[in-house]
Amino acid sequence: MMDTSKVRAVAWDPSGTAALSICPVPSSSTNNPRLTAAAATADEFLLDVFLSHDGTGCNAEETECLLRQLDARDDWIEEQAQLRKKKGNKHSKSRITKLSMDYRAAMCECLMHLQAKQQTQQDNYMSDDDNNDSSTDNLELLTLTFAISHLAEIFLLPSLSASSSNFRGGLTTAASATKYNSRLDDGPSGSLTADTVRYLRLHHSRSHALLDSPEVEELLSSDQPEYHKLSSNNGSAIPGPFEYPYWNLVLQLVKSGQLDNAWTVLSHHSACRHAEEAAMTGRPLTPEGEGFATLRAILLSAPLPGGRGDDYCVDDAGLDDFLEEDILERAEKEARLNTGFNNSNDDDDENVPPENINEQYVDAVPRNGYLLWEDRPRHSDRLRKLRYLRDLRKCGQPSDESEYHSPTVLPEVYQPNSAMSIFHTWQDVIKREA
Repeated sequence: MMDTSKVRAVAWDPSGTAALSICPVPSSSTNNPRLTAAAATADEFLLDVFLSHDGTGCNAEETECLLRQLDARDDWIEEQAQLRKKKGNKHSKSRITKLSMDYRAAMCECLMHLQAKQQTQQDNYMSDDDNNDSSTDNLELLTLTFAISHLAEIFLLPSLSASSSNFRGGLTTAASATKYNSRLDDGPSGSLTADTVRYLRLHHSRSHALLDSPEVEELLSSDQPEYHKLSSNNGSAIPGPFEYPYWNLVLQLVKSGQLDNAWTVLSHHSACRHAEEAAMTGRPLTPEGEGFATLRAILLSAPLPGGRGDDYCVDDAGLDDFLEEDILERAEKEARLNTGFNNSNDDDDENVPPENINEQYVDAVPRNGYLLWEDRPRHSDRLRKLRYLRDLRKCGQPSDESEYHSPTVLPEVYQPNSAMSIFHTWQDVIKREA
């Protein structure tokens, strides 16, 4: 077997991502630095060359992913060179995290395209089993790579906490003076909790895809979903300890921290619907209605690390904050300049105005309290506001930023005492209501 410590890549076949030509480093050129170039070249030609893989071809999605990653690496190298010229190497270590996010963003998009492609093939009843097995293996390997990169980014790379709002600044003043340390080494207690929860929810939980399944659609469309049993073929689609799948669904969503979705499911309960209909006619809430109102307040104000799974928190992949901020801020500026921005462009869609995301349900627990667990709470709150104003514009409603009143001013960076204080206050409310 060849000693792999003395090999080097000499060619890459772009038609196959695994097709890599490898040969040993010529001993003559290594041991004799005065060897002429012609002699070294001749020596190399006499060596046996083998392929690391026989080549299976590279699909368009993976090729695009590789090219995006190479572009990101080139930009990073150029940026590092400019930093060394301007202000030394002071902030360059933290920028490796931004490069990692660029890589993951490319992989995330590639995975989405490959999953959609695989679903199309399944819908069309593709019969080529060998081809399907190969594409499935490819998808699984890429999914594992994406998950490992995400985990390494959380625990092994430095924080992006900075005064800059676009992940382009360096570390905070205190941290920038230190050497390259991971967040696990330098971060305060609890600072990795929110990102870890989102990692587990994204890569190890099936609950995020449950609401899109036909079984759940069948369940929630029934008159009494709390007593509805799925057909025998779908009976195991929502496993859990309860007899009825409705409660197993609620349990899974709550356990994974998707409290916004959990309330959506609870709101389909027949007693909750009847209580809502009674309230709309002006009648007082029934005891069942009061119970559901309490559940709603507890779930939609929970200051849990990782967010409640709504559309305004950091996405589970941790990439929306990185990719979306420029777009949101530019859209907000254009909206203020455009006199007709209140008209929705989506005429075919049923645009339901979003509820006030700052409406307080529990005393002393602001709706954005969950952001206190973020690495940069104030930055996350800014994005939350921009997404809310965007949704208002989509519905043709005024989205004047000056009318947006945040329930509390969040700190610039994560502070464990603030996060735990809000969390304990919320816990006390639950104990009183129980």
